[in-house]
Amino acid sequence: MPMGRPKTTESDPSSALVTGGARGIGLEIVRRFLNDGYRVAFVATKANHVQRALESLRAPEDRLGAGVVDVTQQNEVERFVDQIRRRWGEITVLVNNAGISPKRVDQEVPWLSQMSREEWARVIDVNLSGPFSLIRLLAPSMIAKRYGRIINIGSLAGRAVPLIAGPHYAASKAGLIGLTRAAARDLAPHGVTVNCIAPGRILSELTGPAEAAVNRSALSRIPIGRFGTAEEVAHLTSFLASPMAGFITGATIDITGGEFGA
Repeated sequence: MPMGRPKTTESDPSSALVTGGARGIGLEIVRRFLNDGYRVAFVATKANHVQRALESLRAPEDRLGAGVVDVTQQNEVERFVDQIRRRWGEITVLVNNAGISPKRVDQEVPWLSQMSREEWARVIDVNLSGPFSLIRLLAPSMIAKRYGRIINIGSLAGRAVPLIAGPHYAASKAGLIGLTRAAARDLAPHGVTVNCIAPGRILSELTGPAEAAVNRSALSRIPIGRFGTAEEVAHLTSFLASPMAGFITGATIDITGGEFGA
């Protein structure tokens, strides 16, 4: 049995939902879960990204579902979850990966002085309120089954002084760690675990090439001497989603090449 697969029959595999699953870390998590034997649904905000991901994954329709969904829009989220439930039954694994990280306009001006309340609110809404809404939506069915895995994808920016990300992003990811701990305490008696993964610099199409100045600077701070990969984050997610991780909850697991705490 693959590591990430719960103990279910071939006719009744577990279902997972991954937000922000069309690119980068999210796409590799979807790919890993498919390899683990899950039925996987993922959402993203852009139709062309969703279509490209589906073409890349090449999984049968009875194993893979996707939707163009904004996690801040409760009606869209509920509609998509209802569709998945009708197709596959209840979702037992949730990965809150969707996130945004606007970049600064003027390198010489402090970020806080450039940031509008609207930009602040949008980042908090996607990165923190989105996961809260999905946990609240899916937890009752996990409680009823007395089994569930919730994995939030945080960031090094929520653990240490943010050197690349903005204050809104750092605040949202720090808040996600707090949400993880609170939800873990609340749901643990019901067989549901909640954990957070905090990646450092993971090289992907979203971070740009290794030769970019921002990445060269980041590399100099990583003791292990290389960037992380989306596949490595996906493998960790797979383990936290598995029955073998049943005694791990409320944890934030760093995958930073030693940058955090070094």
